[in-house]
Amino acid sequence: MPDYVVSKKRKKGLSKKAKFRIVLIVILAIIILFCVYYFKVVCPIVVNLSQEKVRSVATSTISSVVGDVMSDENLTYNDLVQITYSSENKVELIEVDTVQVNLLIREITEKVQSNFNTLGSEGISITLGTFTGIPFLFGLGPDVSVKLVPVGTVNTKVESSFNEAGINQTIHRLYFVVSSIIGMVLPGMTQNFTTELEVLLCESIIVGEIPSVYLQGGLI
Repeated sequence: MPDYVVSKKRKKGLSKKAKFRIVLIVILAIIILFCVYYFKVVCPIVVNLSQEKVRSVATSTISSVVGDVMSDENLTYNDLVQITYSSENKVELIEVDTVQVNLLIREITEKVQSNFNTLGSEGISITLGTFTGIPFLFGLGPDVSVKLVPVGTVNTKVESSFNEAGINQTIHRLYFVVSSIIGMVLPGMTQNFTTELEVLLCESIIVGEIPSVYLQGGLI
C-alpha cells in the first residue's frame, strides 16, 4: 500500500478524535453554564417569589391548629388567669394557670409539628416559566410541585401584654407565639424560611389599678 494512502487514513482518524473532543468540551461547557445560571440566577428568583407562599402555608397551618385546639378545649380568660383584688379595688395578684398553659403549649406544638410533617406531600406550586429566570415568563406554563419539609422543631411560648383601655381600665392579653423553620426543596438545593406567628389566646378588661411591675414586664 502506498505511503500517501496510510498518511491520509491517519489524518482522517486524528480528525475524528479532534471533533469528538470539541463536541465533548462544548457539552461540558453548556452543562457548566446551565448549572451556574440555575444556581446564580434561577434559584434566587424562585426563592424570592416563593417565600411568601411558604410563609403563608406555615401561617395558615399554625392558625388552624391554634384555632382548633382552643375550640376543642373551650377555654376562656377566666380559665387561665386568676385576678385577686384588694379591698381598695386594686389588683393584688394576677396569676396564670401555668399547668393549663403548658398543656396547651404541648398540644399545639405537637399538632403543628405533625401538620408540618404532612406538608411534604402537598408542597407548593410554582409555574414552569419561573424556572427559566426570564421575567416575562414568570407565571406561565404548567405548575411544578416543590416539596416543603420541616427543619428542626416547632417552638411555642406564651407572652403577655397590658394596654390601657380607658380610665382605670386595662386590657390584658395572652398570646401564643409559634416559631418554626420550613425548608423548600429545589432541585440541587434547599432553602430554609423562618416563620413566627403571634396568635391571640385570650383577653379581658381588668378594672382597677394595675401594679407597674405587671405593666412593665408582663406575666409570662
